[in-house]
Amino acid sequence: MARSRNIKPGLFKNELLGVADPLYTLAFQGLWVLADREGRLEDRPLRIKAETFPYRDVDMDPLLDWLQAEEFIQRYAVADKRYIQVLNFRKHQNPHKNETESEIPAPEQIGSTTEIIGTRSEKIGSARADSLNLIPDSLNLSTATSASADLLLCPVNKIIDAYHGLMPDNPVCKILNTARRGAIKARWNEAAKLTCKPFGYQTVDDGLKSWKAFFATCAESSFLTGRANPQPGKPPFLADIDFLMSPAGFAKCLENKYHREAA
Repeated sequence: MARSRNIKPGLFKNELLGVADPLYTLAFQGLWVLADREGRLEDRPLRIKAETFPYRDVDMDPLLDWLQAEEFIQRYAVADKRYIQVLNFRKHQNPHKNETESEIPAPEQIGSTTEIIGTRSEKIGSARADSLNLIPDSLNLSTATSASADLLLCPVNKIIDAYHGLMPDNPVCKILNTARRGAIKARWNEAAKLTCKPFGYQTVDDGLKSWKAFFATCAESSFLTGRANPQPGKPPFLADIDFLMSPAGFAKCLENKYHREAA
């Protein structure tokens, strides 16, 4: 059931939404009116599309992936059911006092850097969009420090080039879509704040050196590069860019599940 919601002037000054396709803004606003009083709704892309874009030929799932990658929403699962949490919903919305209480379970540790399902944002600082402009101060060009601004410029294409150059036998990334860009930016931001080798960096140059060291170490893994003996009846496993940039795959590689510690 759609509901009336507020639009604050800060929405139009949002740097992320301002330069993105207007469909992202419309999708974000559409989630507001579909969400319950806590900003939660079922993660059902086809139904959301039917409610928000009934007259447009729109693929809703990539729009939701982008909104999550930029931390406007959180997609999560509870007991095999998928839901969406609009982040900072209660800060920017004032549901009517008679609106029905939410029946959707809240995500665990909302805003955590480890509990969010799927991609995280490239943004530095707050794990959630936490200003009246719906973005953290670190992404506001008027307040960002030079170091933070530098880190925001995630060199997606150069990271892909490093992957191809150092892991030439692994699957080639032929399509660099929104979901993949979001995943790479998410891991870029996550790796910048780590304290384990080879990560923890404050500039783009240092970040690229760290990722090259990571890919070089992954290239030494027989399992990740298809050189390990496969299970009977199955082809050898080859780690692609999606696996390496997924939260679980990245963590396992970094935690020495498949090879020696990165150095």
